[in-house]
Amino acid sequence: MAPHAETPSAGQEDQVDRMPAPPRPAMSANPPRVMIVGAGSRGNAYARETGDSANGVVVAVAEPIAFKRRRLGEKYIWGKGSPSEGQEFEDWKQYLAYETERRARAAGGESVPEGVDAVFICVLDEMHKEVIIGLAPLGLHMMCEKPLTTNMDDCVAIYKSLLPGLPHTTTPSRIFSIGHVLRYSQHNIVLRKLLLEDKAIGDVLSVEHTEPVGWWHFAHSFVRYVLMWN
Repeated sequence: MAPHAETPSAGQEDQVDRMPAPPRPAMSANPPRVMIVGAGSRGNAYARETGDSANGVVVAVAEPIAFKRRRLGEKYIWGKGSPSEGQEFEDWKQYLAYETERRARAAGGESVPEGVDAVFICVLDEMHKEVIIGLAPLGLHMMCEKPLTTNMDDCVAIYKSLLPGLPHTTTPSRIFSIGHVLRYSQHNIVLRKLLLEDKAIGDVLSVEHTEPVGWWHFAHSFVRYVLMWN
């Protein structure tokens, strides 16, 4: 099998050659506090990159599978100790209940742990709608892993939940984005500059894009998109 098509085995993840991450910006006095919803491969990837490349801090995780939740927490949040209040939740609904109570306690003058400013939503595709709509009233910045949803009706429902003031308000008060990460990969940024700005090969008249998808990714996508097609 071609080298690019082989998935790293356990223990080899740190040996994979990657382009260097962009330099991490200087930390501000109040860096964004981030929660990961879904501690699978994407949740771990965003937690890692938040620590390596962003002016932010991962402070909480919501994940129903205890092993995955604690593994991400130990690696990126609480280390070898135990989680503190507000650092781990079994799912987004448990977090929502906690955060609603935390804000009520704070409003009553009680000293409470800091909340989160933003969430990465990394659950199954068909769960995106319920998480986004459920957390929308909290007014958090959100980044949802692609695809946004599996049907148009859910897209419209999400749009309306993030803009409750429609039609008078058409600009959200918080950042909402979808994880089309290749738009921001170093490879694609350099390629775009070479082709469009530097005109390295002259005028581009047509493009044929072929992505070499590894067998493990194709198998996962097959299951994923059969669910979407149905």
